[in-house]
Amino acid sequence: MSKIMRSLAEARPSRLTAGPTPDDVSAIMSYPRPPARRRTPSRRLVLAGAGLAAVAAVTAAVALRPDAPAPVPDTVAGQSAPSSAQAETNLLLVAAQHNDAKPVESGRYWVVRTEHGMPRTTDEQWLATRAGDPSVAYIRGPSGGWAARPMQGHTADNNFLVAGLPRSAAALAALPTEPGALKARLLDWYAEKGSGENRDEFLFYAGAGLVLDLPVPAPVRAAAYRMLAQLPGIATLGPVTDALGRNGVAVAYSRRGDSGAVGQQRLVIDPATGAALALESWTNGVRQSYGAVLAARWSDGALPDAADLD
Repeated sequence: MSKIMRSLAEARPSRLTAGPTPDDVSAIMSYPRPPARRRTPSRRLVLAGAGLAAVAAVTAAVALRPDAPAPVPDTVAGQSAPSSAQAETNLLLVAAQHNDAKPVESGRYWVVRTEHGMPRTTDEQWLATRAGDPSVAYIRGPSGGWAARPMQGHTADNNFLVAGLPRSAAALAALPTEPGALKARLLDWYAEKGSGENRDEFLFYAGAGLVLDLPVPAPVRAAAYRMLAQLPGIATLGPVTDALGRNGVAVAYSRRGDSGAVGQQRLVIDPATGAALALESWTNGVRQSYGAVLAARWSDGALPDAADLD
């Protein structure tokens, strides 16, 4: 672990540029749900932050008890044992420092390309941030070609999910940049959600979304990393390889279900850049699903033709 921490200390900032899969990609058009139902949207939504809803669904599948955090197994699938709390904090704080150095950006569209598994599928979402602009998801099929799917019901006011809650880019941009204040704002949203979800679990999913694939300013992303560093139940797993074979370091939030199965959500981070690479769901040491971000950027251009995507 000393080598990891030296690597973290020497790393230089860099820009971030680069459950089962839906059976029917037309299900994209089913969002949003009626507000009165207060339910987390299903993984059938191809939407920035939807990977968090998918992880929540896997968590529910192992019947997690909201009051019983589970210990992370000493070894999981050949990975390193959890390190000390100091190492956990250092990893997240170094990632925060990288984001401190990044500029604040915005644009007409938030563009995020993600690979989901399993089975594997890839989508690129062009999510509007301005009223009147349409949002489109491009789905890459088995042949490698792309097909456009308009996201009916999506607007600039509801395009982005924070642990299942639809939010606008403006609401995300206005989030606090101090970790304590950010936590307080997220807990206000948790109260609004009105579900039986564990509070710390909600904060983990919300924080993971803010650092992984949501269009927040760099100072908000840094605050989210610092908030996660203070969250009870976070453990560092050490060096890992994500589902795409990319090297990183993982922090994990684990819960034990009534059946005894341990459901674990792993946030994989590149320590050299401070970029979150993937969110993965594991049960008893076996990867069940994942959302791996391939690229995330702002664009002021018009929606592309599917044939023009690489």
